[in-house]
Amino acid sequence: MRPRLTAPLFALAFGVALGRPAPARADKPFELWPPSNGAKAAPFAKAAPSLPDQGQDWRFDGGTAVAVSVDAGRVLGSVTPWQFGCNTAWWDGKGWFNDPDRTEKAKQAGLRFWRWPGGSSSDNFIWDGDYSRHPKDKDGGDNANMNRDWAVSSQDFIAFCRRTGSEAVVTVNYAIARTAGVPYAADLAARWVRWFNVEQGFKVRYWEIGNEVYGPWEEGNKIDGQPQLTGDVYARDLRVIAAAMRKEDPDIYIGAVGIDADDGQDWTGYHWWMRGLLGELKGRADFLILHQYFQWPFDSANNYTSPGDDALLGNLHKVADARRAVDAMAAKYAGDRPALPVALTEFNILNCSCNPSINLINGLYTCEVLGEALDAGYVASNFWDWKNGLDAKLKGDDALIADGDPAVPNGTPRPAYYAYVLYERAFGDHLLQASASDPAVKVYASRFSGGQLGLVVVNEDKSPRRLDFSLAGFRPSGRLAAWLLQGKGLELPQASFNGAPGPDGGGGPWPIAALAPYRVDFDPSRPLRLGLPPFAAAGLVLY
Repeated sequence: MRPRLTAPLFALAFGVALGRPAPARADKPFELWPPSNGAKAAPFAKAAPSLPDQGQDWRFDGGTAVAVSVDAGRVLGSVTPWQFGCNTAWWDGKGWFNDPDRTEKAKQAGLRFWRWPGGSSSDNFIWDGDYSRHPKDKDGGDNANMNRDWAVSSQDFIAFCRRTGSEAVVTVNYAIARTAGVPYAADLAARWVRWFNVEQGFKVRYWEIGNEVYGPWEEGNKIDGQPQLTGDVYARDLRVIAAAMRKEDPDIYIGAVGIDADDGQDWTGYHWWMRGLLGELKGRADFLILHQYFQWPFDSANNYTSPGDDALLGNLHKVADARRAVDAMAAKYAGDRPALPVALTEFNILNCSCNPSINLINGLYTCEVLGEALDAGYVASNFWDWKNGLDAKLKGDDALIADGDPAVPNGTPRPAYYAYVLYERAFGDHLLQASASDPAVKVYASRFSGGQLGLVVVNEDKSPRRLDFSLAGFRPSGRLAAWLLQGKGLELPQASFNGAPGPDGGGGPWPIAALAPYRVDFDPSRPLRLGLPPFAAAGLVLY
């Protein structure tokens, strides 16, 4: 029997036809895996890797004792592939991007959530190649370069996602709303949804409207003859664009660009961006987007000033601080609407391609950011980025994979790459309560679907540590497998994985599939003690 629609339900059912914006999805985003592309969506479950019959001996002496506590009965939340994503871009080049080596490196690192088509250039990218309404960017560059034959296309991106078993988050061009009008921007975005989700049969469930559009560096933020872009203007435009996109596919989630500062300054709160945004979204966004680069390492004359290892590691608290700030602003400005989920769709150690980005410190720091983002409740995160290239002046590279660096072969994994390798091998599907007594040691804990414990532990210090484990709610069998990222100094580019060193010029070893993990057999009737070398991150699975 067909139910009779009450007035509110009637309006909801036919809101789009009446010209009203389509509402956001009622269910929560980032809950099921995979949500699309032919597989039945279900809660993500991850089995622990098989215990190796044989493995390397763990021959690392302990140092200062550190109490490591894990409570297997305290589940803090779910862990999914959404929380271990990466960015990729049109400028990677077809040959580089489509190389089977890139596919294998993505698989080995567990990278299965990719953001496309690439940071700030998303606000210049016209997916259908018609740049007649916006031929030049704000600096005079030719926008049509993004669709040249050499550039990675959306078809290339789809093929890569299929080869790696990945899902996507796509950033649509918001700046075109400022240069060509909101109706045109809405039509462009809606047609892209249809192109991906219907015509290509590749369901993109997650979409962002614009990239960092609050900032004056971003296309569309400042337009001659138009007022300064503010959060309320962006939110009203988003409602129109989102409604057009949902008309093509109501089964999508849409993200709104946010920040973590609440003030009216040009370069911090960006003209009370969040006050305007949260007051005007009116339920039309499904999640908020944050980016985090921790520090602007330049002086007033724009000279690079190296922060130093202690300062870099001291920035880690900003992951949780930003998340709390967003929730506080939601409570302040969004009325009675619940706080939206928050996705960290760009992050790296610093806001430039500087030397620390390719050094061991970024391998350890990325391990910590991923763990802190889980603890803070971010529903997704994406490293910036897959390919970038060496900065000749600052001697750094924000990418996980080297390119154009004369010191190492192209395609060499940077130390940060191995952070993902550790989480892929040693982290389960549920986050657990964990702590360490030493501030130089960070510990992140999980449980696999079969009940095994998975840990990632980082020693930032130059001296070894002895980890004394207290495991509540878990009885170990006396068997442990481990994977290890380490190096000789935080400021050095070379890293080793499972004892195998990378090239002398920097980075880590490849291939890694045949590098045997470590195996430890211990007396389960006694507390587990494990030495952890200096400048190291370990992935541990306790069976």
